[in-house]
This record gives sequence, structure tokens and C-alpha cells, in this order.
Amino acid sequence: MKQIIPSEQKSRTISYIIVVAAGMGMLALLIYFQNIWGMLKEIIGITSPFLVGFALAFLQNPIMKRVEWLLGRTLFRRKPHPRISRALGVTVSLLVVLAAIAAFLGVMLPQLIDSIKQLVSLITKFINDNVEHLNEILVRWDFISFEGEELVIAWENILSETSNYIAFVVDNVMAISTTIYSVVFKLFVGLITAFYLLMDKERFCAQAKKICYALMKREKCETLIYWTRRANRIFAGFISGKILDSLIIGLLCYLGMLLFRMEYPLLISVIVGVTNIIPFFGPFIGAIPSVLILLIVNPYSALWFALFILVLQQLDGNVIGPLILGDYVGISPLWIMISIVIGGGLFGFVGMLVSVPVFALIYAIIKTALETRLKQRNLPVHSSHYSEAPEKIDQNDAN
Repeated sequence: MKQIIPSEQKSRTISYIIVVAAGMGMLALLIYFQNIWGMLKEIIGITSPFLVGFALAFLQNPIMKRVEWLLGRTLFRRKPHPRISRALGVTVSLLVVLAAIAAFLGVMLPQLIDSIKQLVSLITKFINDNVEHLNEILVRWDFISFEGEELVIAWENILSETSNYIAFVVDNVMAISTTIYSVVFKLFVGLITAFYLLMDKERFCAQAKKICYALMKREKCETLIYWTRRANRIFAGFISGKILDSLIIGLLCYLGMLLFRMEYPLLISVIVGVTNIIPFFGPFIGAIPSVLILLIVNPYSALWFALFILVLQQLDGNVIGPLILGDYVGISPLWIMISIVIGGGLFGFVGMLVSVPVFALIYAIIKTALETRLKQRNLPVHSSHYSEAPEKIDQNDAN
């Protein structure tokens, strides 16, 4: 005779199995972390052009939707043409992205070349003004010596150091060339991927939902769709708001440097604006190279710029940033700092940029799950109720 297992015992057994499986999974993850992480990095490296495409499509989507809306109100007002509108919207958004990249390079490269030329001239002037001190250094490092009044040059040391320097230069040139090729290739493949993603985004979304409903229960699938949409709102609001915030900060920096007649206003303003996209640490990352550039040219300008950028970043952190971003993040500065450090350590610049919205999403999921559990137990959900626990919680339960 078949024995029926009580539902309570069955659920308890399933819970135990899940806990044991989760523990074994965590143990395996800790033991084979290096192998797993190396495999993940290799997978990310292979699929990075397509990840770039997803990122570009994400950035182009608001522009494309705005162009489609304008075409529907003007050119295709009487007779809609969805495919033509979509193609024109994707093309215009793509041109906007390419124009932004071209404008960035057009601003950066000439200023960077001028900075390098001025740096070389300053180094040459420094060498000419300090010939005697340089000769003392060369004697101390055994590059030259004097036998009586005769100058003896240590060619072996000079050739050795020269060969090391040439090898260093060649290695760096090869690394830079490889990086440029990789960036261009990823950008090219990413642009093509973004084009096709945006052209058929509704069909791709429908297929993803179809797979979800086929593999999961309806309630879980609807929950997943809800959090996917919320993640899209968090990421879109945060990234678009941060880009707008950085544009405003870059413009204010440029106007301030023009007002105070500082050197290289355009180059430094671009550096400050780009690095300001990174939350919390961005102002410091942008200020350090900017101060060093000004320090070479004019130490007084470097000092005044450091004070100016400190005031500007306080204005951004307390007024402009909260006004633009609103409550898209909703987490404390401590969690923001922790998420940036972890994201930057794992994925570099991209990790520092997306770590805050990712952590905000994880925080929102955990908060919602905890509040749901508290409501099921008839407990208050606001944190202030737990400052005097357990007395205050007991009183609430009694009421």
C-alpha cells in the first residue's frame, strides 16, 4: 500500500534539500572560484562585441522612440508606416551616437596633441636649464666618467638602457595597436548588433516571454517580467540622468575655466565631464589628471582649479545630481561606495559605471522580498519600528 507523505513533512524535506544543495554549490564555488571566474571572463571577452551592441541599443532606444513619435506626428500622420519609421528612427539614433563619438574624438585628439607638444617643449627647456645637474646624475649612474680632464662615456650602460627603453616602447606600441583594433572591431560589430536589435526588438521581447511562460509557472514568469521592466526603468533613468548631469558639469567646468582664464579649458572640461559619469569616485578620477596637466603649465592655475573643482563637485553632489537623478538609486552613499569598489575591481570602468544601478536593483528585490515576508507575519515594514525592538514590535503584535 502506497504511503502518503504529509505535506508539511514534504515541504520541510524539500527545504532541507535546497539548503544542502545551496551549501554544496557555495562550497564548490569557493573551491573552484579561480577556474569559474577565468571561464566567465573568457566568455565575456568572446561575447563582448554583442554586449557592446546591447549597450548601444539601450542608449539608442530613447532617441529612436522620439524619432518614431515625431515621424508619426508629421510625415506619417495620415498613413502610418511602422517599418519605415523604425528604420529611420534606428538610422537617426545611430548617426547621433556616431556624431557624439566623432565630436568627442575631435575635441580630445587636437587638445591631447597640443598638450604633448607643450610637454615636450617644457622637458627640452628643463634639460637645457639643468645641464650641470643632469651631468652629475649621469656620473652618479655611471653613464659618464672623467679620467683627468678626459670625458669617458660608458657605452655599454647607455646601449643597455637604450635597448630596454626601445623594447618598452615597442611593447607599448603593440599593446596600443591591439587595443585600438579591438575597440574598433567591437564597436563595428556592436553597431550592427544594435541596429538589428532595435529593428526587431518587439519580436525578440515576445520570444523571450514565450520561453519564460513555457519553462516557468505563470506567477513566477509575471514576477520576472515585472522586475525586468523595473530594471529597465532603473538603468535607463540612472544612465540617461548621469549622462545629462555629466554634460552640465562639463559645460559649467568649461565656462568656469574660461572665466578664470585657465589653460586647456576644453580638454580638461571633457575629462571632468566623462569621468563624472562614474558615481562617487568620478570627480576625483577626473580631477587628478587635470591638476597634473595644469601643474606642468601653471602651478597657480592647478591650485585654483583644485579649489574650483571641489566647489563644482559639491554643487553637483548636493544640488544638480539629486535634482536630475531623483530617486532612481535610492541607496545610501555607503552602499554606493561598496558597489563601485567591487564593480570596478571586477569589471573596470564599465563595472564602476553600472555597479550602482545593479546594486540598486538587487537592493530593491531584497527589500521587496523582506517586506512581503514581514506583511505575511503581520509585522511593520518600516525600519523605524525596529529601532526599539523587541519591546515596540511586541506592542505592535499585541495591538
